[in-house]
Amino acid sequence: MLVLFQRETCPDCKPVRELLTELQISYVNVNVPKPRDERHELIRVTGSKFLPALVDGATVIPGKLRDNSDVVAYLKERFGEPRAATAGERRPEAAA
Repeated sequence: MLVLFQRETCPDCKPVRELLTELQISYVNVNVPKPRDERHELIRVTGSKFLPALVDGATVIPGKLRDNSDVVAYLKERFGEPRAATAGERRPEAAA
């Protein structure tokens, strides 16, 4: 099971959550505190205090300051590109 360390208001985390949804991948969401020096579990598990960070079994993709590209690249390499919505399907942003 994938584990995503993130914050709801983190602008770099939202695209990762959306990609996981588009790929239909189940994951555990771990919300971390805003103050970086209080992110003890994140630092212990990933060695980084930045978000988003992803853990997939023994594979750890630590977060980088204002950069989610490593996490996004890993997800696309491991699970493929999200498929485009076919005719008649509602896109996630249209469902509300």
